[in-house]
Amino acid sequence: MTRVFLSSTFTDLTAYRSSVQQGLRQLGAIDISMEHFGARDERPLEECKRVIEKESDLFVGIYAHRYGFIPDGEKIAITEIEYNTATAISIPRFIYILNENQEWKPAFIDSGTKKKKLDTFKSALLKRHICQDFASQDQLATKVVADIGRHIAMQKVPMVNPAPVNDIGIDSQYNPADETSDEWNNRRDSIKIENRNIFLTHIIRPSTKPNQKFDVTIYLIRQKSDDFADVELAEFFLGRYWGNNVFPARENNGFIGISTSAYGTFLCICRVTFKDGSQVYLNRYIDFESQRTGGAGTF
Repeated sequence: MTRVFLSSTFTDLTAYRSSVQQGLRQLGAIDISMEHFGARDERPLEECKRVIEKESDLFVGIYAHRYGFIPDGEKIAITEIEYNTATAISIPRFIYILNENQEWKPAFIDSGTKKKKLDTFKSALLKRHICQDFASQDQLATKVVADIGRHIAMQKVPMVNPAPVNDIGIDSQYNPADETSDEWNNRRDSIKIENRNIFLTHIIRPSTKPNQKFDVTIYLIRQKSDDFADVELAEFFLGRYWGNNVFPARENNGFIGISTSAYGTFLCICRVTFKDGSQVYLNRYIDFESQRTGGAGTF
């Protein structure tokens, strides 16, 4: 089972943590939380670091307006130390920051030196990660469960047998078109309608396979929605280096996709069959420029 370390301040986020914990358990994940240390901000530093290093698969960081407890002899709060520990061992980190417009109890808003430290920490997180914001405990739990569920589903996707390929390069030319902005927008809208707002996207990371450059996950993404209830099947075709085979995938925890390894760039074609019998064809050029290494939505 996937073990998720849940990091945040405690007093101000108790209800939020509870909602996330319940969601993670329903997902089948194990939450590793400060509640196991006695439900207080002043949890034991070395034990937290040990649990992250030895017992955690994923890290979820939730941050509002409190910087938190600074242990004796340290210059930064335990929440920041926990994040740094997860970063040092390169486990995936999912970051959630309270929406700045959300009303909050003044007693739970730091000022002075702690506020400056918190602002610096948040600024660093926003630069390193695609952070999700939240305004309510239900919204936070929904986002965490969606992100973690998608991550878990990706790990379970069978690997498509790769074959080493030579690097593939493409040259392109840009020629300005004379369409108006309305015409361009009409083209965009027509594509979204034809595709039912479903597109292909991909994530890459350094490969663990011999003679391969990157491990690649290719999956469906829907504009402004995670609902794939109308999708019956997605079929992925990667080309001759994969034996000209078609690789089917169905929805699993809100995720529809495949994983493989590759040495060079390639074109993926996907046929999506909907439950009403209609079909659309999508395509995605799998480049190696979009490498992502840890953070919300990254793997």
